[in-house]
Amino acid sequence: MLLSACGSSGLEACKVVEIEKPEAEFDIKDIDIERGEVEMVCGDEIVDVTWGEFDKKLGVNPEDYLEDLEGFKSEFGECLIDTGSNKKELQCKNSGSEDYTPVKFSYDD
Repeated sequence: MLLSACGSSGLEACKVVEIEKPEAEFDIKDIDIERGEVEMVCGDEIVDVTWGEFDKKLGVNPEDYLEDLEGFKSEFGECLIDTGSNKKELQCKNSGSEDYTPVKFSYDD
């Protein structure tokens, strides 16, 4: 797949910051359960990609790398964000691969 930037769009590389474990937060009126996520900085944005997205789309399970962030970074390769797009989607590839795969993200909360 060939990626190109047009108009005001631009591709920015994402940097993995942290592999976050699943957690549950309890408040008197609310229970918030978060899945395991990979936190990334992409340009000016901080985004989260669920473990399931990495596992399903790239065949890499972040849970296996909870204590080895550098190993995780080298295993999956890279992700790019299109700064001109409204889609909540990164383009990621495994190391050693030339093909990018769309991976859904959410903005960090």
